[in-house]
Amino acid sequence: MSRILWKLLATTPALALGVSSGVYAAEANSSLLQLTPGELNSAPTSLTTLPAQPTTNLAQSLPAMRSSPSVSSLEADPLAGTLAPAAPSTQPQTQSAIGSRAQQSIPQVTSVSQLSDVNPTDWAYQALASLVEKYGCIAGYPDGTFRGNRAATRFELAAALNACLDVISDRFATKEDLAAVQRLAQEFASELAVIKGRVNNLEARTSNLEATQFATLTKLAGNIVINTSDVLGGQRANPPGPGGVNTAGPNIVDNLIVSSRTRLNFDTSFTGTDLLRIRLQAGNIVNYSSITGTNAGRLAYDGDSGNTFQLQKLFYRFSPIKNLTVFADANAGQWEDNTFTFNPYFSSGETGALSRFGRFNPIYRIYANSAAGVTFNYKFAENKQAGTSVDFTLGYLGGGTNTTAPGGVTFDRSPGNPSPPGGFIGDSYSALAQFNVRPVKSLALGVTYVRAFGVDPSGGTGTSGYPGSANNPTASAALSGGVGNVASDNFGFQFTYLVIPQFTLSGWVGYSSVNQPQGGPVTGRNASLLNWAITAAAPDLWQKGDVAGLIFGQPPQTISTNYTLAGNPNITPFNTYHLEGFYRFQLSRNISLSPGIISIFNPNNNSANAPIVLGVVRTTFQF
Repeated sequence: MSRILWKLLATTPALALGVSSGVYAAEANSSLLQLTPGELNSAPTSLTTLPAQPTTNLAQSLPAMRSSPSVSSLEADPLAGTLAPAAPSTQPQTQSAIGSRAQQSIPQVTSVSQLSDVNPTDWAYQALASLVEKYGCIAGYPDGTFRGNRAATRFELAAALNACLDVISDRFATKEDLAAVQRLAQEFASELAVIKGRVNNLEARTSNLEATQFATLTKLAGNIVINTSDVLGGQRANPPGPGGVNTAGPNIVDNLIVSSRTRLNFDTSFTGTDLLRIRLQAGNIVNYSSITGTNAGRLAYDGDSGNTFQLQKLFYRFSPIKNLTVFADANAGQWEDNTFTFNPYFSSGETGALSRFGRFNPIYRIYANSAAGVTFNYKFAENKQAGTSVDFTLGYLGGGTNTTAPGGVTFDRSPGNPSPPGGFIGDSYSALAQFNVRPVKSLALGVTYVRAFGVDPSGGTGTSGYPGSANNPTASAALSGGVGNVASDNFGFQFTYLVIPQFTLSGWVGYSSVNQPQGGPVTGRNASLLNWAITAAAPDLWQKGDVAGLIFGQPPQTISTNYTLAGNPNITPFNTYHLEGFYRFQLSRNISLSPGIISIFNPNNNSANAPIVLGVVRTTFQF
């Protein structure tokens, strides 16, 4: 008997495996889907949570570029909104695994050769072979491994020893053996009693959870953003004046604003690898373009529903074949949710950049409101060891409502169709193609093309509010927003580079060629838009989870146009600049505080306007 005990001790790192595997497997199969974070919005993506962002290979292959605890149920994944089932725990069970239930769930190992990670050269090979083949009281993990290098606790030793002795005592025990067993049982009596109590408590809590859980397949997660902001200085952005004569707008008189936004995500998985998301949202965060006179000053998370909950998003993500991920959007489809945006620390509206422009290239915002569609992401190649990969994304978002001009006149929204029927095909649309490559582990590159019709080519950022602005580049003033029958070809280049683990550089450049093919008050007009930015992120400066961020660039602005009208504004290309700095304090796993400053120089391409400065403090709660 003493030899048996010595062999059992020699294999201590995995003693509990033989009796734990059955319950482990049963519990893993019945557990709820665990989701990591995205918001879906991207990076900081996480309920310390969905990259989040679509499950593109590039996002998954940048582990060092994670955004700290963030939104929804998104974990520190550079891709905001990425949600995936968590791997089951590999820690062996203790007392709960003891009994015939375990023996029935996992067949007993009859030969040491059945354990894939045990080799004849291992120092405890003979002892383990004897326990497995002679005494039959050691099994292994459900995946056929033994994991002999793993340390074991006294609790695990007590549980495994007790189960093993139950197997061998009737067949091999002598009087001396039984006396030794009795001494061991007395020595571990207190530990076994504690384990039994813990198991009984867990069984009671599990039964209560099963009886009161929200749903067997659905997980509820969400976040609350509380915004405190004020315009610290500047003048309301006047448009450029005709004939080269520019005038400044009036000084902005603004009060301190405290507002909020709440998101509730109902995430359901039917297979463990798919995701059905239903999002409800309510908020009252002001759109600062109404105060500053320019879209360049908008916040990353603005939106006002009068604090009434609305269906903000509905999509289903699944993988029909290996390496292919499909996103089916039924409501409010967004490119930033379906592809990698190359700005991992800034892409999340909850924990990333404070401004709308600073989150990512505005090319990802060129889509119609309430659009529906489908997006495909295919991973061509991946070398996990080298950290290299190649991905391709292709998608279409269509639908929305026709633009109505003043007086109730609805202009054509579909080329060749004077009476557009609307819907998925006949209304405004946006089609995207993106190629992602990661040539080395620390660098990711991407090129993007978006073809759009009836959609604001500036993505709700940049200069606005006058003929020739980025959101009205062909000066179709008779149309609401100036995009009712405007077509655009949009090109983007993005990169992100991990310089060192504590410093990441990202950036982009975007170019749009806009034309008005037919319909409306004018035809044949065209214009060119440009934007670019460089972002720098320094994570974990003060404590783990903190991020210091700096953004500098030029939001979308018209750099050339062919139209000439009376009162044509004097547009100065490359004139508006955006500078933003913030620091995110990760106060706890679920709470972050992000104070920062947003400055807009020469807003609306008018150098007579004083810089607009916004002070912002964003507090994010995740649950």
